[in-house]
This record gives sequence, structure tokens and C-alpha cells, in this order.
Amino acid sequence: MPWLYELQQRLSITRRESLAVLTIAFLFLLGLTVRHLQRQQVPPLAIDSLAAPSGAAASALPDSASSPPQTAPTAAAPLNVNRASETALQALPGIGPALSDRIRTYRTQQHPFRSIDELTHVRGIGPKTLEDLRPLVRVAPPDTTPTDTATTE
Repeated sequence: MPWLYELQQRLSITRRESLAVLTIAFLFLLGLTVRHLQRQQVPPLAIDSLAAPSGAAASALPDSASSPPQTAPTAAAPLNVNRASETALQALPGIGPALSDRIRTYRTQQHPFRSIDELTHVRGIGPKTLEDLRPLVRVAPPDTTPTDTATTE
């Protein structure tokens, strides 16, 4: 601590002032250290990288998660909204993860869809979206046995 007394004499400051200068210097160095550590952190993974597992992680997932990619529904092969998986619903235009989840929630908590027009009861599907979906979807009871090309359970 003799260097502190020498510094006080050279700068002609009191003991209290020298402690304030040391405190400010300490806080400054602490801030620089925190900033350096934040820059050294690994950035978080992108959501897209979590959606498509690869390697050993993919083999540990159940069969439904590692199924082949779904083909987009067409007018010739419409999607049965009562049997469609969440990923199959997302293949429809204007349907993202949140909306596909709402469709699945509606059909499990309320009842299976009885008509295509009933899709408007799902929050986020309005008349315009319904008209875009109409040629690509169909409504059939969920227990029918014909296999849809664009659906999986």
C-alpha cells in the first residue's frame, strides 16, 4: 500500500478521494471483464438447426420424428385435416407452426372437422386463407383407413 500513499501525495488528493478513484477503476475493469466474457460466449443455436436432427441424435428419436419429409398436398392429392400431422399441416400455404398447432388442438379438444368451412373456427384462419386452402385439403373422419400421401400420424 505504500504506492497508494505516494500516489496521493503526487496527485495531492485525500485518502477518501483515492479510495473513490480505486473504486471507479475497479468497476471499470470489472465491466471490461464482463464484456470480454459475453463476447466469448457461444451464440445460441438457430431454431432451424434444432428442427432437423442429424447423426446419432436422429437415430435416437422415435420413428415418427425421423420419418421422411412430407410431400406438399395438391388438388389431386388433398390433405385430410383430421389425420394430418403438424409437419404435414405446415406444408400448406400460410400455415406455420403456431397455426398447425391450433388446428390440431381444435380437432382434439372440440371435435374432428366436419366440413372445410369449419376451419374458420380456428383462430388465424379467415376467409382468404380458407380459399387458399380449399383445393388442397379435404375433411374425412379421422378413423378412415385410406392412407393420405401427405399425412402421417
